[in-house]
Amino acid sequence: MRNIWKGGLAILGAIAINTVAMTQAHAQNYWSPRIVASPYEINGFLNKEVTTVADVKAGKDPLVSWRQKVVEGQNLRAYYVGLKVGDSTRKRLSSDHRIGFIVWEGSIEVTVQGQPTLMAKKGTMIQVPARLEYQLKNVGTTPSLHFEVFPKEMEDFPTLIYPETAATVSALPPGQQWTLSQIGAPDTFTRLPAQNANFNFFRHYLDSPSSGEFVRDDRFFMNAIRERGNANAPTNPDIGHFHVYGEEFWFVIEGTVGFLKEGSPYSFAEAGSIIYNPPMRWHRMGTHGTDFGTRIAINGYRYGAHHLPRPNNTASTNQFAFTVVNTPPTTTPMLPNPTTNGWYLQPTVKLPAYPDANSTEDGMAYTEYWLDGAPTPVRYTGPFQISGNGQHTLVYRSVDQAGNVEDPKAVTLAVVNLPPLTLQVVPSILNLRAGGLVTTVITVPAGYDLRAWGVADIRAQGSPAVSAAYSADGRSIVATFNKAAFASVPAGSGVNITVTGQFNYNGAQAPLAASTLVQVIR
Repeated sequence: MRNIWKGGLAILGAIAINTVAMTQAHAQNYWSPRIVASPYEINGFLNKEVTTVADVKAGKDPLVSWRQKVVEGQNLRAYYVGLKVGDSTRKRLSSDHRIGFIVWEGSIEVTVQGQPTLMAKKGTMIQVPARLEYQLKNVGTTPSLHFEVFPKEMEDFPTLIYPETAATVSALPPGQQWTLSQIGAPDTFTRLPAQNANFNFFRHYLDSPSSGEFVRDDRFFMNAIRERGNANAPTNPDIGHFHVYGEEFWFVIEGTVGFLKEGSPYSFAEAGSIIYNPPMRWHRMGTHGTDFGTRIAINGYRYGAHHLPRPNNTASTNQFAFTVVNTPPTTTPMLPNPTTNGWYLQPTVKLPAYPDANSTEDGMAYTEYWLDGAPTPVRYTGPFQISGNGQHTLVYRSVDQAGNVEDPKAVTLAVVNLPPLTLQVVPSILNLRAGGLVTTVITVPAGYDLRAWGVADIRAQGSPAVSAAYSADGRSIVATFNKAAFASVPAGSGVNITVTGQFNYNGAQAPLAASTLVQVIR
């Protein structure tokens, strides 16, 4: 672990802390725990710093309904849900948990037990207390899109229940069984705060945008924060606060929201996006630009403390000299040598990455890449090949275990596909009971000439050829091998035989491999 606070107090081994000063009546100084390693991953799910509408809609069939997780926190879970025209969610009710929705596209009919049917539109916010049955239906002429959020125990425990008249119920985890019981009255829309009789089960937010709490449950909080942006927000030294327990995330419902989060430079997100911040991480939120904007702040622990820098809320005067510095890792693409004219032979690409020397963590979290404008990244797990004659663009970035994010970088490369190969073994029945030679023929389609590709180092099962020669038209290479080269090949039908070599084309090298199935007799 490197020094966490640049130019200030470092914790090196065990130190004694014997004074805690009271700075004012209700503000005290404490040592608070914070997380630095892989903060965005929870239970195997990697939360994205920002999830946009384009992200969740990418690749979705408008004729198929879908549900995609966008937040997995300590307390809450959230999904974006797309409904095809005419489709409905299943009727549900929870014994103990409240659920919230924000409609973002289309026309949705919302039925909540005991309430008039609601026609929800873009910007409609909905809450359903515990023990009230609800259902959402797309009644428009286009696919609908809505956001839903709830305490994760509702699914994990689960606390979903069904009326006595339900035709079907879901399967329970091992050790549980369904039991017919009686329960008390449903929860209310106004339980917290009890004095606010105006809390309702819906709000058409964009019709009259203003700040105000919408859900104030003991396990679930939704609060609209509307403000005009400050043009100087990106340079503001305010680093905000952090929460020891529980994630916080924001649904951008109006305008553009800017944010500064530990480990990342200042950025912003458009309406419809979800911005996620892990527990124990500094963050500052605000409207980006100078117009009005609204973020719906969401967390599962309403009364948790806001931990602020000491002695005040600016980095410039903080005695620990805490600064929000992004020390991103570096990814260096590794490519084979190109040809003399700068083209690559169907290259295999490696993306090694290393953390910055000033990062608080020594390890890497992940590397991802986009090829040829793909809408979503591919998580890098090892070398991959780029094929297809012509120009290709590879965009890549990495994230270290401290949450530092590398700015995406791009490399453009011209690719020449390797010739397609077929392999023939003569005879096709390989009798290894007797000695002798085996003849193999590597062939390419019409229009190719292997002599121009400079084939060398022909081997079978790793053993070099006894002889190898091009055919008169250059479309084939005839190579012979001692049968001893196939000593490790098992007997049987449908046994795979591979011949390898190397292309030497215009000053570049690329591997050659051709396989076929034969019958082997021992």
